[in-house]
Amino acid sequence: MDKTLLEHSLSLVDLPDDGLTVRFYDILFTRYPEVEPMFSRETRQQAAMLRTAIISVVDHLDDTAWLSANLGALGRRHAGMGVTEPMYAAVAECMIAAMAEIGGDRWTVEMTEGWSEALTAVASLMLAGYPAEDQTASGAA
Repeated sequence: MDKTLLEHSLSLVDLPDDGLTVRFYDILFTRYPEVEPMFSRETRQQAAMLRTAIISVVDHLDDTAWLSANLGALGRRHAGMGVTEPMYAAVAECMIAAMAEIGGDRWTVEMTEGWSEALTAVASLMLAGYPAEDQTASGAA
């Protein structure tokens, strides 16, 4: 993964007041309304936590042990909330859509590809943290 590209592109779209992640949730709930009941009515706090998580992952891209431990634990929590494997692809799609929208003309194909690779890796590490019975039920490998 190209850490420099991810850092640069994130700095391009990381709006004040968690604007990127707030916009992400707007897109997610529009495209996938069936997931909205999984969230509280007020997503502002969730948006702030997601922003912190994204920044932490980018900051630790060179630390495989940190990524595996933290994303595995996060995956276990998501398994307990009923998050299924296909939902990770929806999240990646909507996050990249929010980034591209905010980035506008400055957003590039390389940024989309970089974030697609990064979010796929994040999803894999989170799914690896799922209990075995949840992996079987969700279709995870």
